[in-house]
Amino acid sequence: MTPLFRRPGRMLTTLVLVTGALVVLSGILGSGWALPTLLSTHRDTFLVFVALVAAGELARTRMPSGRESAPLSAATAMAVVFVGPIAGEPPLDIPSGLVVLVVTTGLGLAVVVRRVRHHPAGVSALAARVVGVWAAAVLARDWGQPTLWAMQSEASVPRASVAVGMALVAAAGLVLESVLVAGIRSERQRTPWSAAVRDELGEVAPLTAAVVVTGPMVALMAPELGLLALPVALVPLAMAYAAVQQYARNRATNRQLIATLSHLTEHGGYTPVHHAERVAQVSVRIGRVLGLSERTLRDLEYAALLHDLGQISLLDPIPDGATVLAAPADQRSIALEGGRIIRRAEIFEDVADYVEGQTIPYRMVRELGEDVPMASRIIKCANAYDDLTGGSSDPALVDAAMERIHLGLGYEYDPDVVDALTRIVEDGAVGRVGERRAGAR
Repeated sequence: MTPLFRRPGRMLTTLVLVTGALVVLSGILGSGWALPTLLSTHRDTFLVFVALVAAGELARTRMPSGRESAPLSAATAMAVVFVGPIAGEPPLDIPSGLVVLVVTTGLGLAVVVRRVRHHPAGVSALAARVVGVWAAAVLARDWGQPTLWAMQSEASVPRASVAVGMALVAAAGLVLESVLVAGIRSERQRTPWSAAVRDELGEVAPLTAAVVVTGPMVALMAPELGLLALPVALVPLAMAYAAVQQYARNRATNRQLIATLSHLTEHGGYTPVHHAERVAQVSVRIGRVLGLSERTLRDLEYAALLHDLGQISLLDPIPDGATVLAAPADQRSIALEGGRIIRRAEIFEDVADYVEGQTIPYRMVRELGEDVPMASRIIKCANAYDDLTGGSSDPALVDAAMERIHLGLGYEYDPDVVDALTRIVEDGAVGRVGERRAGAR
């Protein structure tokens, strides 16, 4: 089998980029000759919103899974969608297309600053943000008679009804953005779209809920507080943002501790340098292709990093640490010893289960119905691949390794896992891991 080093299709990514560009273009054309007048009339308001959208985009937070989120920017964008009367300023009576232009200007400014800092931004994700804002703006400012935006100025309409309507529209725009971002990530990581959407909405749900209510809060406070309503409304969201950052830092610290512990076998001469990290990276990629949840992926990564920990109990190291070439009884003994060590940390019970189950042949699942976690089956396959290639991306070694693994298909290895490994090998992703690690030695 010859690996085909190709990039996966990016049809949705292209569609989102094109749609975002068309939305911006329609905003410019829709404003027409009135654009200079609108920019002059609402200059101070636009400057505040553009500055805060850009600042929020620059202050992105990395979620525990590695996703980046910009809740402050998203909340400011939704505030532009809904805000109407502003104390001390003309009411923001502008078409939905100009709302998009204001948000896009802030996002564009952030992209320029990040490029200057050599931190390029994901333009496709920003295009998804533009599309989500456009959808919310159309629903709020163009749909219905009277529109939701106009209702906030009518005394006969209860404020609670307006607030609920705004929250629902904001949720619709943010969900659309999240679904598009999940689709883009699905194409890039070869993850099932349903799993990507589940993880996207699940992980950012608390921040999304805060963003949903921030836009309506700004719109309802602006008639009294003016432009000060925006920073005031962002305070609760900023506190949630800080809490998420702290949680992410704690998770990163745990991961570093696990990675440090995984080096014990390397320093003891039991396994090759970076073997555990390569197995972990390949395992996570396989897990994404199979649509595992973010929590399972986290434990899978930990287990893959520690999968050879039991080798420290060996009196005579296995040549090159290649457990795939060891006797089944020795493999089982190493896995059980690794699990026993990991269980001393009571919070890693699932990790220990995954390590202990990594040597069980797939035929035990198929023939006897033994309950072997999918994560264990993934580690078994990823470890075999790295043992057989030695972390090299040499096509001959890769072909030989995949042929050897296919010989055990359905007996040693889960066919679904092997299929996922084949897909990422064909995409060249595994080769890039090997090359990167080889250069680090």
